[in-house]
Amino acid sequence: MALSAQLPVSLEEKLVSYLAPRPCDNDYEVDVVVVNKLEIADLLDHFPNPEQNPGRIDIFPFALLPALAEQDGVLIYCRRVEVVVALIVGGRVEDYRLLPGTSELQDDELYDFISQQVSQLEYAQEQDDLPLWVMGAGVTDQLNQYLEASGRVIMPPAPEVFGTDLPREMAPAALLALAELRSKKSGQLNFRQGEFAARGQLQMMGPKLIVAIILLILVLLGGTVTMHLSYLQKSAEEAGLAAQLNRIFRQAIPADAIVDIPLQMEKLRQQLLTEVQILGLDGRGAVAVLSEISDAISVELNVELQDFNYSAEETRISGSAESFDAVNQIAEELGARSLFREVTITNARLATDNVRVDFEMRLAIATGRP
Repeated sequence: MALSAQLPVSLEEKLVSYLAPRPCDNDYEVDVVVVNKLEIADLLDHFPNPEQNPGRIDIFPFALLPALAEQDGVLIYCRRVEVVVALIVGGRVEDYRLLPGTSELQDDELYDFISQQVSQLEYAQEQDDLPLWVMGAGVTDQLNQYLEASGRVIMPPAPEVFGTDLPREMAPAALLALAELRSKKSGQLNFRQGEFAARGQLQMMGPKLIVAIILLILVLLGGTVTMHLSYLQKSAEEAGLAAQLNRIFRQAIPADAIVDIPLQMEKLRQQLLTEVQILGLDGRGAVAVLSEISDAISVELNVELQDFNYSAEETRISGSAESFDAVNQIAEELGARSLFREVTITNARLATDNVRVDFEMRLAIATGRP
């Protein structure tokens, strides 16, 4: 809207594209480019095959900015029908000049135009002796000699990628490809908009998308059928397991009343577990002895039990501890337990590593129930 208010012509038949705004003296500046829609239509006529349609349409010299890596210099792009001279500072075009109809000009006339425009652009931007990028099919050997004789530094474009032997006529295409690789599309000009928007790719992919959707539906349908069959199989397995559980329950517990089979089976399991843990009706079985030893030995003592020999009258244990005091402490703790009538250290000696103490103990079981 701001651009339309400042131009004497209507933008109705024009396409407008712009670069990202940049701050300038407490305000913002925007690089805006306006082209005639007929130019875009004529360009797209060269791509009748939708598969070859360009996804983006830019304009020189702006299209090459990402490939120049924010360097300062003057870009001289000579086509056979026109010459572009652009002053680039900090990775953006400060100003540029365009001379059309150069096919009839001699090399010395082209050099005079280029030299004059370079001087004017540098003077207007307070720059001096900037290096040159020279490229394009219109750069002849004679014109290149004129530029080299001017004393200016001529830099190869993107030498870190293409080296120093990139042909001048191939440089614009190579730099354009590099710019597309380095750039973010949202930060460049694009005249494929409105009626010229890149719809060809979507139309080209239409049949493929339809096939993909059909395949997706078939996959989902097949997955649904598989899940349903799996559900029926699991349901049948569940019914079979329930019948088997009922049969096992009736065999194990000939109860008259069946209220809750899992709950009743759990109660029976707890009863059986209690009997197994007792390992004897007087509560002095092996499980009780192991439980008493485990409770008596402090977790702070570094003890390793190696042998456990159980009988109804006594239990013998052997292992290793970190010191003789630890062995005595274990004996005192076990002797204080009501399950043991007498605790005797039958052997205690320094281990072969001269660090730990090997010991053997005799635990006499009390005759009464603890």
